[in-house]
Amino acid sequence: MDMTAKTNIQPFINALAMKLLTTTLFAAAAAASSINTPPILLQEPLIHDEGYRVPTIHESTIMARRIMHLSSLGTLITNFPDSSHAVVPSSEVGGDVTAWENRPQEMAGSPIGLMEYYADCEPGTGNPTLLAINIATPYRNFAAGSNISLQIRWWPTQTYSYSESAWLPLDDDDDEDIPTPHTPAALPRFSLHGRLEPIPVKDLAAHLIPACFMHAHPDSALWQPGNDIHTSQYVRFVVEHIYWFGGFGDRSQIGWLPIEEWRNVTQAEVENMRLPGEKKRKGWREEVERETRRVDATGETWYAKAVAALESDIEGHPRD
Repeated sequence: MDMTAKTNIQPFINALAMKLLTTTLFAAAAAASSINTPPILLQEPLIHDEGYRVPTIHESTIMARRIMHLSSLGTLITNFPDSSHAVVPSSEVGGDVTAWENRPQEMAGSPIGLMEYYADCEPGTGNPTLLAINIATPYRNFAAGSNISLQIRWWPTQTYSYSESAWLPLDDDDDEDIPTPHTPAALPRFSLHGRLEPIPVKDLAAHLIPACFMHAHPDSALWQPGNDIHTSQYVRFVVEHIYWFGGFGDRSQIGWLPIEEWRNVTQAEVENMRLPGEKKRKGWREEVERETRRVDATGETWYAKAVAALESDIEGHPRD
């Protein structure tokens, strides 16, 4: 084909390419318009029910304290130390075998978050209780100088048992009070920042810490202090700072909560607060108190067992 023929056909090729491009764009637009928009995106974020108002800082703090009281799982976040701490001497892990950790050197300083059991066993303080297994990564990192934080979230359909009922479908009205049903992003969560400190024996007895913790986590009986597997101890997470994320910003508080507010929240305020989607519950610690005094098959009670065990420990310890 000579150059004259090529020149004559070029406008036709350009027009055909443009038509194909236009057809493709129209088809893509039509396909996109046929996709159902998620319900959450159809909401007008600035329109609320009559009388709605954003919770105050104080109310948000009470909500956080209630979430901490009703929940029992969180994420402990620490940073890996430098490579010199990759091997933990057995004396530092309470007699456990020397812990060899094949950790890449470049992980030094990198954060790691792991699920952890906790319980609200000292509700008057606002400090959650942890059962620390000394050889576990979060506690080793903290002992090596890492900062530590505990992230907790609210999800109203969570269960506290391992029964088959946990897998049954929920009733249709279970989400009626949730701002955006089935959307975790709309529900509150928060992060506690502070330090760990061992709980003295006298406080273990005064607050029935073992009974309280095992009520929240029955399987933790396997790694209670004195078990034959790993050294463990009860520690409290001393809260020093709280970052609150109440949900979407047009309907909730987002930011740091004053530590004074956190520490001064009363049990009555926590009891009277209701969270999004929360069902009617028993009063403050009623379930724990009922369970710790529940008579088992041998005729003994959780309460009696806990007190007897703690009194036995206290005999060999000076009172703080």
